[in-house]
Amino acid sequence: MRSQRFLFVAILACFLVITKSTPISDISDSDESTSANEKPQKSPDVDLGIFSMDADDSLEDSFREMYGQDHNWDVLIFTQQWPVTTCYHWREENPDQECSLPQKKEFWTIHGIWPTKLHQMGPNFCNNSANFSPDKLNPIEDRLETFWPDLKGEDSTEWLWKHEWQKHGTCAMLLEELDTELKYFEQGLTWREEYIMSGILDASDIHPDSNNTVAAINNAIVKALGKNPSIHCLYDGKRGISYLAEIRLCFSKSLELIDCDGVKQGDAVPVGVPGGTIITNCHIGSLVHYPSLVPSLQRKSHWKLPLVNVYKLLQFLMWFTL
Repeated sequence: MRSQRFLFVAILACFLVITKSTPISDISDSDESTSANEKPQKSPDVDLGIFSMDADDSLEDSFREMYGQDHNWDVLIFTQQWPVTTCYHWREENPDQECSLPQKKEFWTIHGIWPTKLHQMGPNFCNNSANFSPDKLNPIEDRLETFWPDLKGEDSTEWLWKHEWQKHGTCAMLLEELDTELKYFEQGLTWREEYIMSGILDASDIHPDSNNTVAAINNAIVKALGKNPSIHCLYDGKRGISYLAEIRLCFSKSLELIDCDGVKQGDAVPVGVPGGTIITNCHIGSLVHYPSLVPSLQRKSHWKLPLVNVYKLLQFLMWFTL
């Protein structure tokens, strides 16, 4: 009888160890999308390096490379990211992830310049023979490290530039103004210095550590630039909060600022509001938080018993039941 009781208790203990040792994440690693019924949806194009909405290793990219694609495109999407939100997303995916935030406050960084077809995604990886050469960026390297850094740290910054060039820059090469690495990245720096997002938002009294409607953010940008942007959020299901993540501006092939209307950008959709349309994946009826600090992690505690503790537990049960 004691042996049977021991066996039952041992099996139960092992079951608890296995089930409780498995982490359960509450945070959504997708962006909150807005549709007619305003239900959050899984984003099909999340980088979540934007958390980005620029998928790195998607099947779509693989098939395009394998079977060829139409390399023509209509507009350029210039994306600036809010580093605090990006770092928060990475830390929620991996609590040990290091993140290097800019030293300056209210400092938006460049995510990329993405040639895009209207109503479609891509094209991507348009010229496999256009290899990335970091030496070609030496004249602007210091500025790139400031305005176009990899927030995971300096060691990975060159990888980010290589990725952006191979995936997007090789498609932008169709324009003479962007047909080299130096021209492509220099154009990003030019736009970053011309369209300072912190200043644009500040002019409408939108600052970090504030909550604003998507309409207020959109109106601030339209007021300053006269064109419709695309506004992207990261939705934290644990807190029920939408965090401002990225703001995207669109440019024609003549490098002129245009409305982002008709541009497919991940799960962002045009939402009709009084006075116009907002292109966003943020919940149109909720406030968007513009964080000043990376929020603290809020993960459930789990039982994580190493194997040696399981062995000790079984020894104790044998002593107790025999």
